[in-house]
Amino acid sequence: MMDRPPVSLNPRSTVDANGQRLNALMFRALTRIDADLNPQPDLAQSWKFGDGGKSLQFLIPPNSDITAQKMAQCLETYRAGKPISPYMGSFPNWLSTEAKGNAVTLHFSKPDPYVVRNLTLLRYFGVQGQEAPCIEPGNAPLITSGPYTQNPWQSAPDSEMFLKPAVKSIASNPSQTLRPLHITFIEDDNTRVLKLLRGDVDATLNTLSVGKTDWLNRTHSDQFNYIQRDSVRVGYVSFNFRDPILKIQKVRQAIAHAIDRELIAHTKLHDYVVVAGSLLYPSLPESLSTPFAYDPELSKRLLDEAGFPMKDGKRFTIVYKTTPVREGFEQALIFRDMLAKIGVELTLEMVEPAVYLASVRKGNFQMIAGVWLGVADGSILYRTLYSKNADNRGAYSNPAVDAILEKAVGEMDDKKRIAEMQEVQRIAADELPYFPLFFWGNGLIVRKGAPFFSDLKPKDLSLSGALEPTLILR
Repeated sequence: MMDRPPVSLNPRSTVDANGQRLNALMFRALTRIDADLNPQPDLAQSWKFGDGGKSLQFLIPPNSDITAQKMAQCLETYRAGKPISPYMGSFPNWLSTEAKGNAVTLHFSKPDPYVVRNLTLLRYFGVQGQEAPCIEPGNAPLITSGPYTQNPWQSAPDSEMFLKPAVKSIASNPSQTLRPLHITFIEDDNTRVLKLLRGDVDATLNTLSVGKTDWLNRTHSDQFNYIQRDSVRVGYVSFNFRDPILKIQKVRQAIAHAIDRELIAHTKLHDYVVVAGSLLYPSLPESLSTPFAYDPELSKRLLDEAGFPMKDGKRFTIVYKTTPVREGFEQALIFRDMLAKIGVELTLEMVEPAVYLASVRKGNFQMIAGVWLGVADGSILYRTLYSKNADNRGAYSNPAVDAILEKAVGEMDDKKRIAEMQEVQRIAADELPYFPLFFWGNGLIVRKGAPFFSDLKPKDLSLSGALEPTLILR
């Protein structure tokens, strides 16, 4: 059971979390990400850098149905095809692709230390009735390349979808027989609990509100196993720098100091989240471990200094865009109450998830909350903070940050690159294009006696909350 249907299963343009999770079951790429977020071979059997990091060669296994030539053609369609894939923001220096024998070589204008991991985004697929791979499919049925295929094909399933095994087992784990999967999408939190209690579903991952997960774990432990693992899903608040109020640094800082993350974590979210001390890395120096301490009196002084004195109990109004998803909406209500104490009126604009995503991509918001999924390296900072990137939804721009990021994304030395990315985080902790909230945990609820799921262990859950490899043990 999943909490909402995917917006699209088009591998070229799937940007919603559930769409990407489902695509990972059906489509393969040159590399894949394991449960610990390390890149592993997938369609490629190995890789190596050359020319000081400006070329990257992948070897395709001999006798593979997806040859090096087909793979290169697919990659070029992503790189230069129309419409432009939203993933191309992750490959700013990619110049060309060539195939020779069983090798595929990518060429770059400068080294890219994140490219091996980011290539997991570019999944190989065919379009029914078309020769060329990975072209824009529209609503045409797709030919999958992964362990599962959808039957019948739906580019945007509504209430359910059926996946059947395309192979009997995974080559690296022949003892595991793949089972057909019936995936149902239930958007209402109460209905999801009832589905579990009635035995209508075998398992669900990260779909229940924290309160209901806690209740189910305490009162129905005889029916369910609850498997937990840490996560790198980072919750945040984003501010739009186009807005005349929120572009003022002291206003953003005041909002951050008015939100009591510790109180939210300890009274509402229990042990399932960890307050994010930095933007991403919990191992940052102690000086950044608590840069956003709860201090509403400081918030009031900052707003006074920013030119927004209290008048009739209010300073200004901010529109906070959210969705009906229970956890996010509850969080919005808490934010509204906390900000009201410093004179900031938070007006909640609730829209459906598809509308929300479209608005965010267009930068049509003042203040929103979101979650970064599968954060495994510093490339998320380049995608979301670099002024020219489309994923910089809030239009943040700082020439000094741009210069550091331009250098860091071409730095192949891990220690030097990490130091540069930490400097970006120090600046971001002061300027607050994003206000980090929590590292969310992963929780898999499994009906006792359910086939396959009963053998899962915490290590089988991906740190990113992905379905693969949980449903396809490698």
